[in-house]
Amino acid sequence: MRDAALDALRARVEAHFEAQAATVQRDSAHDLAHVARVARHAGALAVEAGADVRVCVAAAWLHDLEWLPKNHPEASLCAARSARLIPALLADVGLAALTEAVVQAVEEHPFSVGRAPSTLEAAILQDADRLDAIGAIGVARCFATGGSFGGALWHAGDPFAESGRPLDDKAFSLDHFERKLLRLAGAMNTPAGRRRAAALHATMQGFVEALRAELSVD
Repeated sequence: MRDAALDALRARVEAHFEAQAATVQRDSAHDLAHVARVARHAGALAVEAGADVRVCVAAAWLHDLEWLPKNHPEASLCAARSARLIPALLADVGLAALTEAVVQAVEEHPFSVGRAPSTLEAAILQDADRLDAIGAIGVARCFATGGSFGGALWHAGDPFAESGRPLDDKAFSLDHFERKLLRLAGAMNTPAGRRRAAALHATMQGFVEALRAELSVD
């Protein structure tokens, strides 16, 4: 069943992204399509987990209102900055009653913040965002992000850091798999998130293994 208030919120978010484009050039991994995918994941996970669907979907639509490149020194503050915009947007569409729960979920969801979610809805938002970071879409997003700030695909002499060199996913996109992406499936909070992540993880692991084989060809 369609939810008129959530539809109105989506329209507000779309307008926000459109207006923001005049001054902010987001990378293609953190665009409106990403937000829509996270909202879809969040809705499905919320239904299965018995969570508040409105809170989960609203939080998903609002989780990336503010954006900085991943190599920016203040990138980890984006969720907190997004949260400051949430009360007004929810009030505009008649969802002010959800404000506290939505703000909490958005503030707690980022990997970079390192906070364990304190509510089921926050856990679902975190899982939904992470589901979009893995699988085939995750592979594409990883290289799109690295390319947006001039990172190399991988370290030319040691692509898989087998020499023990420190991982540097700002310089080499492939390093991001070992540093973060291959850890996400095991860090899901909900049974539904873990089940969905397992298949996506296998896809991503298959890519890494195929790349290793291709790079080893003389």
